[in-house]
Amino acid sequence: MVRELERKRQSTQFPETAPAANPVFFRTYSRRTKAGLRETWDEVCDRTLQGLIELGKLRPDEVAILKEMQQNLKALPSGRWLWVGGTDWVAKPKNFSGAYNCTSTNLQDWKAFGLMMDLAMMGCGTGAVIEPQYINQLPPIRNHLHVTVQGEIGSTPKHLRREYTEIHIEGNSVTIHVGDSREGWVESYQTLLELSTDERFSNEVKVLVDISDVRQAGETLNGFGGVANPVKLPGLYQRCASILNQAVGRQLNSVECCLLIDEAAVTIVAGNIRRSAGMRQFNADDQLGATAKDNLWQQDEQGNWRIDPKRDALRMANHTRVFHRKPTLEECVDAVRKQYYSGEGAIQWAGEAAARANCDLLTTQALKVDFLEAYNQGTAKQWLQEHYPNLDANELEHRLARYGLNPCGK
Repeated sequence: MVRELERKRQSTQFPETAPAANPVFFRTYSRRTKAGLRETWDEVCDRTLQGLIELGKLRPDEVAILKEMQQNLKALPSGRWLWVGGTDWVAKPKNFSGAYNCTSTNLQDWKAFGLMMDLAMMGCGTGAVIEPQYINQLPPIRNHLHVTVQGEIGSTPKHLRREYTEIHIEGNSVTIHVGDSREGWVESYQTLLELSTDERFSNEVKVLVDISDVRQAGETLNGFGGVANPVKLPGLYQRCASILNQAVGRQLNSVECCLLIDEAAVTIVAGNIRRSAGMRQFNADDQLGATAKDNLWQQDEQGNWRIDPKRDALRMANHTRVFHRKPTLEECVDAVRKQYYSGEGAIQWAGEAAARANCDLLTTQALKVDFLEAYNQGTAKQWLQEHYPNLDANELEHRLARYGLNPCGK
């Protein structure tokens, strides 16, 4: 009966030339109402437009244009806004990032890893700059982690569940009680990473991860919407510990950093938060990064194909090599050839990306050409200082770092 009501309530505004429009709409953008029904397209338009009115303090004439464009399917808000726009959830400051399709983060400390998981759990696509100037700021791995996962998901009665993660330390033993919330998942993940470099321990740490408080698959995600599916969460901690343990006594390399992010992505994608949408940027001279996905699919003696299990998580994102000098014709041709055969091998000329991201300063073609020449020679910072002496140090660094990609810019 409910399904029949849903069909009757849904208007027939989607054109016949888009036969997949209805299933995609109901799968991805139509939220459950308080009455237990699904939103119609008109209701999604009303909800998201009201959110934009409040956010942008829009004038009546601006509202009229947006309403006409959206209802007639000529222009739409971002996919994430279609899902969370106008909800009480996105009005909370801690959730504002959930309105963005894409993000980019410099991977320079453990908080950046936690941030990326947090963003992914809000449905954002995640970009990570994994170049040496950032990951070399990470401390060396000093502690070998012995991880045991205990408890059964959903076994704690709903009214007794911890919302946030709790950490208990006794000597060289640590118990992580995973909280039943986005923040709880993120803190448990980030805590495990931090334990690998924590100087309070004497090189060996016994880690007990208790997942009893995590809600079981199928339970509603209040606020954000949808339902939970923590099927991959129990294995996350041991998979991450395995990556960290192989680096004891040294810093993580770029691919290990990438794998740690992608293991969190595997867990989140399995939870039906969104499709996999990731971008990882490696330095052009980083051969580990350049070849990380080579021969990802392997054939055994019987001719059966399988993915290398230690690198399986790398499928969660596209890899890009960043050139801080203009790449040669040969380097461009080699990259395109590799993309043709494997789908990987993307390259980026960071100078051009930075120039486009600073178009408010580079207002003429002559200025842009001059800036690109300085960037190619490694003197872009000095060029900006000379031409725009009023830029403070923080803004200067930010402008030069604007080559960070995101999954919608690939």
